[in-house]
Amino acid sequence: MNIKIPKIKIPKIKVYGIDVIKNAGFFALFIIISLISLALFIAPAIKIFKTKQREYYDKKIAYENKLQELKTKQKELKILKNKNRKIILAVTRDFNINHFKKFANEYLNVISIKEVNKTLYKKRFIKTTYTLKSTIKTPKNFYDFVDNVKNYKNLIRVYFPVEFIKNRKDINLTLKIEVYKFRK
Repeated sequence: MNIKIPKIKIPKIKVYGIDVIKNAGFFALFIIISLISLALFIAPAIKIFKTKQREYYDKKIAYENKLQELKTKQKELKILKNKNRKIILAVTRDFNINHFKKFANEYLNVISIKEVNKTLYKKRFIKTTYTLKSTIKTPKNFYDFVDNVKNYKNLIRVYFPVEFIKNRKDINLTLKIEVYKFRK
């Protein structure tokens, strides 16, 4: 059994020496191949692009939210720094004995200041203990000194007990002060 396939004879139409039917067939074939390649290669790439674009915008929104949160935290930190500037400076400055003597001489007649020891305080601070020997006219001068030591540029604590010894006109005073500095 032989099946005869009829041969289709394509007419030849030529314009300026170019076969129009054959060129139309090649053009249709080109369009079909282009659409197939578009469907096979470009469409999946577009899907991947869209998912990546969606991920990008999600992350961008999350980033902008975190950036805004960071800016508000920085503003709060700046406000806190300005509010607590005196305390921050007090714990970061180095203690100058000569400057402290000038401050203390307004209230006491300072004879000597000696460093006793340095220790670590609560893992973040260095506590330096000094012994201060001085003379005063009245105990009121000492209490004025204690009240005003909070206005000094360093963070200082007057350590009690304080030793008062009467000496003719004056009172000999021996006390310990602790200076706190932020550990680097």
